[in-house]
Amino acid sequence: MYKKENHVQFKSYLLYIVFGLAAGMITRLSDFFPNDDLWSLSSIATLFGFWMVTVTLVIYFSSSNINAAINVFVYLTAMNFSFYFLNYVLGFFVPMFDNEGFQWSLFIFFTMFALVCSVISYVLYFWNKENKWSNVLYALPVSGLAAETIGVSIYLYNNHTFLFQLIFNSVSLIILGYWFYRKANNKWIYIATIGMITLIGYFLVYYPFL
Repeated sequence: MYKKENHVQFKSYLLYIVFGLAAGMITRLSDFFPNDDLWSLSSIATLFGFWMVTVTLVIYFSSSNINAAINVFVYLTAMNFSFYFLNYVLGFFVPMFDNEGFQWSLFIFFTMFALVCSVISYVLYFWNKENKWSNVLYALPVSGLAAETIGVSIYLYNNHTFLFQLIFNSVSLIILGYWFYRKANNKWIYIATIGMITLIGYFLVYYPFL
């Protein structure tokens, strides 16, 4: 039984490595799109919405706190590697990617950031305890996504760009918010936490840049 469980978890790590490699390549290739037009399709890699949604899904479909932490770490690290490695390879052929070699400093920085996200993922998985704190934990990723959605909405209004990111964030916010609302055992705590954390996150992270 123990060997079977280890085998299942090892397969999940491999799966999220593949997902991470694919995500890194897709977001790197999105740089071929302009970042200053109305849609700004390349914005998927520069803002947090895509990463908040995908990491939340990785946590949700994990089997334990430790499994969630490792899944998130390998997903983000694989994404980080393919993102900068593809940038390095493209630099030999496409002038816009010429960066004088592999960007080790950024790769190391975001690998450390992946480690921080891994620790956060370990904590967030406690939402499966189904107590009052579960409602707070469910609300946290939704709040982060809501804060960015507000920020992107204002930025779109003022600068006429990031429409793609706004649509992605808005659809994800509706789906994820309702999904976790259904799972929360105290709807009022869940809603109140979203309201409070969204405002805090918006004014601390996004408002200074608008």
